[in-house]
Amino acid sequence: FIAVENIDSYCVLISSKAVYFLKSGDNTDREAIFLEVKYDDLYHCLVSKDHGNVYIQLTKKAVNTSSGVAMPGPSQQKPKV
Repeated sequence: FIAVENIDSYCVLISSKAVYFLKSGDNTDREAIFLEVKYDDLYHCLVSKDHGNVYIQLTKKAVNTSSGVAMPGPSQQKPKV
């Protein structure tokens, strides 16, 4: 555990291994986690502002199924919170 940040209707929990996005007010239940990004799976992180809102775009590594190697590519997942 490193830090917790409450943001409007959700909470961000930062640990030494992953970042967790949780529904606000229900932080003790594992089902409150709506997005978990492990640092091993993280390729890129971008913070942007739009109309007074701040967004975090997390680019997760894609897995090349033929070799089993995680690498960036067209099948990247880019959740935006």
